[in-house]
Amino acid sequence: MTDFGLPEIQDLKDQVCADWINRLDLKIILAEKTRAKFLWTATAELLRNVHDGEKIVSGQATMAVADTASFMTICGLNGRLRHCVTVDLSTNFMRPLFDGVIELEVTAIAAGRKTVTTRSDFKMQGSDKLAATATGVFMYLD
Repeated sequence: MTDFGLPEIQDLKDQVCADWINRLDLKIILAEKTRAKFLWTATAELLRNVHDGEKIVSGQATMAVADTASFMTICGLNGRLRHCVTVDLSTNFMRPLFDGVIELEVTAIAAGRKTVTTRSDFKMQGSDKLAATATGVFMYLD
């Protein structure tokens, strides 16, 4: 990456995204040409009780984070803000995400002039077990 690094990508999200998205507490920790890594700690409002006081992260929040992290990865890919819209987002849940720190890796698996396809992989921090994946297609508006 050039002079458009982690702080610029994080600041861009904070400036462009809706307030409720910024409250998701998504932090970029690595940005390379076609991939980025993030840490996400689900806030109390994103957790739901399942049984015996155990809390899991809501699926809707997971999808919103996949969408947002993909946007941030696309900004890193382009080295700037390039306005885009989500055309499709498909999410698969293999196991629950629990209260705690979640690791997310987003890879741009196909990048063209008009669209980008991303894959987002979610794991609990310290685990090698995949909890959820999302594949998104994004269309540039310019």
